[in-house]
Amino acid sequence: MRSICSALVALLASPSLAAPIPPAVAAMIDAAKADPAKLAVIADVAKTTNPDSASEIDARVAAINADAAKTKEEALASQSFLQGWSGSGEAGAFASSGNTNTRGVAIGINLSKETRLWKHSLRGFADFQRQDGITTRERYLAGYQGNYNITPRLFALLALSYEKDRFSGFNSRFSQSVGLGYKLLDGPNVFATIDGGPALRQTKFTDGRSDNTFAARVAGDFRWQVNENLSLTESASYFYDNSNNSLQSLTSLNAKISGALTARLSYQLNTESNPPAGRRTSDKVSRVTIVYSF
Repeated sequence: MRSICSALVALLASPSLAAPIPPAVAAMIDAAKADPAKLAVIADVAKTTNPDSASEIDARVAAINADAAKTKEEALASQSFLQGWSGSGEAGAFASSGNTNTRGVAIGINLSKETRLWKHSLRGFADFQRQDGITTRERYLAGYQGNYNITPRLFALLALSYEKDRFSGFNSRFSQSVGLGYKLLDGPNVFATIDGGPALRQTKFTDGRSDNTFAARVAGDFRWQVNENLSLTESASYFYDNSNNSLQSLTSLNAKISGALTARLSYQLNTESNPPAGRRTSDKVSRVTIVYSF
């Protein structure tokens, strides 16, 4: 009798076997394997509606993610310098306030490439308007950032940029920065990084002054994938030095139209703590653009 009771106690104490994943649910999970954000959403819904299969669903998703990571690693190891680039181009209209109150045309491009150790990012943007033969708005930006992966979350970086905006008070500005960055959040729906380090800046102001300074740079990026078709992004950088502090902040709301086309509504804030005489300390630009991803 004692042996029978012991066997019953052991049987009751042992974990129950997970129920297999229903075929329809498994098919939905497999169909979403190419989109990590969509896969995570479907997996959460599947576990809620099929709680007895939760462990099996987790195992299936983990296997899909492992296969994707292995495939990506093999692709990165074999690609040449010209392979692996992706990006987007955008064009649309803007309205600005501050040193200029204008409406005009905005165009931009972003390119990026990942290797096993590096992520390279290139960007360029231009706002331009002429009215009655007179240029009333002209701002150009070009930049490069290279991130070297030290750990899955920690990275070293090199950031280079060039700006021209005589309506904000400078004919040209070059910036060079090195530093360290950290991925605060690295999920399929929410991503956030922060980085910082020393910088050099060479500025030629419209009043004839030239300023070569040593500065401190702090920057951050944030992306929230609200759902399959809607996302919110924020990118900001701040330079601090003894003569002039600068802030650039770009907030964008992106709504997918279809395929590679996305509608973007963005708001940009640029500030200078010590602009030339007669210039305001801040410029604000609102843009509506159509983005094509490739």
